Amino acid sequence: MLVSVFIPFCNEENNLSELIERVQKGGIDAGVDLELILVDDGSRDNSYKVAEEYARTGNWIKIFRHQRNKGLTEAMITGFKECTGEIIIFLPADLESYPDEDIPALLKGFTPDVDIVCGNRLRRREFKVFLSKIYNEISNFLFGIDLHDMNWIKAFRRECLKDLELRSDWHRFFVQILHQKGYKAVEVPVKWYKRKSGKSHFGLKRIPISFFDSIAVKFVLTFTKAPMRIFGAMGFIQIFIALIIVSWMLYSQFVLGQSAFRVRPLLYFSVALFLSGLIFVFMGFIAELVVSLKDEIRKMREQK
Repeated sequence: MLVSVFIPFCNEENNLSELIERVQKGGIDAGVDLELILVDDGSRDNSYKVAEEYARTGNWIKIFRHQRNKGLTEAMITGFKECTGEIIIFLPADLESYPDEDIPALLKGFTPDVDIVCGNRLRRREFKVFLSKIYNEISNFLFGIDLHDMNWIKAFRRECLKDLELRSDWHRFFVQILHQKGYKAVEVPVKWYKRKSGKSHFGLKRIPISFFDSIAVKFVLTFTKAPMRIFGAMGFIQIFIALIIVSWMLYSQFVLGQSAFRVRPLLYFSVALFLSGLIFVFMGFIAELVVSLKDEIRKMREQK
């Protein structure tokens, strides 16, 4: 069985030599054939040269390069399409994960009904542990998953790629997206090691962004197939409320003899609410047409 190990890196020249050697050892220990896909995401040190030297020693290493830093999502898009293995393993380049230990551990987690295996970091000693726990709890609640460490190393079957949508910083929701598409994910315990060299590329400023991204991803995945469910519901609720207000005003005016239509702000509010509801309904129809067009394009690509 061929296994593709995908590792993106940026300014990791002091870690790459040990990293590649550990990847090779991990493949031997697991008893599988490996291909190593490296993506240099705009390194400004000698990282690319170090990786290039190792690539000359064998054809099992492939290197791709971004001239500037584009982020992890773009690195994934570049690397995943070059992976040819039945199983793809995503690992970081900072040596917080030891490939010689984690490659066999992740592969052992696969059973016939499992599509994704996540590594659950044990004895992790970082300030970000608390924030990571909050992120995972929110994801568990929104997406109905029961995992403890979704934003770490993972292995998955190659067929998962056809249903994987990556854009912006959606690499954080890799497991959530595939789970929503019906793929089964499990986790296995792995060790965590403190970074030996370099500095982390993930700061605290991304925490609030991740929260809003979680909601956006959930929204897109839930309503992409049937957008009228939310737009139509919101529109008809507003129209219904507007009709109730106008009905009450008519009843007050002609039955109770009260001058309800003199309350102009309420009248204007009901008209605005009614028009807003109509806009939401029409947005739902347009969204349904866009989704249908998107599905047709996807089917055409699959037929090719």
